[in-house]
Amino acid sequence: MPPPLAVLLPRLSRRILAAGAAAVLALTLVPAAPASAQFIDVPNPIVQQRADTAIHKHTDGYYYMTASVPDYKRVELRRSRTLAGLGSATPVTAFTAPSSGALSGWIWAPNIQYVDGAWYMYFSASPSTSRFAQRLYSIRNTSANPTTGTWSAPQRMTTGWDSFQLDPASFTLNGTRYFAWAQDSPSTSYNSHMYLARMTSPTTIDTASTVEIARPTHAWEMEGVAGVVEGPSPIVKNGRVFIAYSASATDSRYKLGLVSASASANLLSASSWTKRSTPVFQTANGSYGPGHGSFTVAEDGVTDLLVYHARDYATPTPDALTDPNRHTRAQQLYWAADGYPFFGQPQATGSGQPGIRGRHSDKCVDDYDWNTADGAPVRLYTCSTAAAQKWELSYVGGHYRIKNLHAGKCLDNLNGSAALNADVGLWTCNGGTNQDWSIIDRGTGWFSLRNRTSGLCLDNYEWDTANGARLSMYTCNGTDAQLWRRG
Repeated sequence: MPPPLAVLLPRLSRRILAAGAAAVLALTLVPAAPASAQFIDVPNPIVQQRADTAIHKHTDGYYYMTASVPDYKRVELRRSRTLAGLGSATPVTAFTAPSSGALSGWIWAPNIQYVDGAWYMYFSASPSTSRFAQRLYSIRNTSANPTTGTWSAPQRMTTGWDSFQLDPASFTLNGTRYFAWAQDSPSTSYNSHMYLARMTSPTTIDTASTVEIARPTHAWEMEGVAGVVEGPSPIVKNGRVFIAYSASATDSRYKLGLVSASASANLLSASSWTKRSTPVFQTANGSYGPGHGSFTVAEDGVTDLLVYHARDYATPTPDALTDPNRHTRAQQLYWAADGYPFFGQPQATGSGQPGIRGRHSDKCVDDYDWNTADGAPVRLYTCSTAAAQKWELSYVGGHYRIKNLHAGKCLDNLNGSAALNADVGLWTCNGGTNQDWSIIDRGTGWFSLRNRTSGLCLDNYEWDTANGARLSMYTCNGTDAQLWRRG
């Protein structure tokens, strides 16, 4: 039963006082996070009115960002030592559409890469007479800092056949550079398929090696359009190559899907690739049409981040292509127990350092007594921005260590027990298996947390929605009492 009022009032007072102290504490704790991980604090949105974003964290310690601009008339680049700083960084124009000719119309989805000692930006462009006559191009800059120096004139990149083409991306695996893009196929009525080919130079595609790795096959890839699979974005991890892609109309129905292949497979064989049957990232929490996902790392150089764009409202005006309010956002990308990326749900605007919110209770995992001692209880409490609800999830050896910002201690199977309803709490971070947790993807952005020692999942055992509800461990079953999301 809930605690009596005489108990609740002093507890509430302690929480209010501790919240003020924690605000000061957070200012000192965040910069002091260890080099191996950090408390991710992204002030979403990062950049207003920038879509189809690509962010490259270079060895010089700077982030380099390019994106579609609302007038679609230029390729721009901005530079910052922090993700947050990209929002105030002065953009530099690398290329402007001429008044006539093949590139005089619309410029879409530039992508920046550093290859063999030079910078390249890949993008698509069309003539002013035909918006969808998009073709692929590249520009090159040999300056160490690509916001200075000179970018070359655009060079056409040939894909092997002439049709609507866009969304270039590249990656290297086992010494081979690959190029991925979307293009209209002459054999179907779909808007776009996704292709992969070997590159023989940073600007040349080996068209003889081209293979289709995905096409629209599910209803969720055809909402509002004839069928769209576009925006390939590669990431290599856990022995696999993953390529996120965008599907459906570019309004609130836009979403991400995923294809993957073994890193040891022949990537230029269609049979090496498998596609998830359901979306991996879609509209939620006031972020509409999250799409054109790409990947970078946090300032620690270790923690994987998902970069995407979304709107703050459902219906674009006057239409999805000309409404300028797709904003660049970023959040932590997680890795599930099966080694696949777990995208979660888009975080709400301004969520910064997100909590861990329960589906059944709609309350957040909390250092309930603002207690920094070993064995401190972890319970549920109304979600807030307090440091007692902020958690760092560090991916180590296929598991997550989950550290509380206020206490500086880790979520722990306190007694190393495998008994049902066994206690969880905070303990000095020590790298033991009691503090190893796996993410189990439960679909639509919800996850369960499974403890390595017990094999049991973090559970709202009594299905209690009150503040102070106890958390423990129970057989993993995927019920709402075991479902969590960030934010």
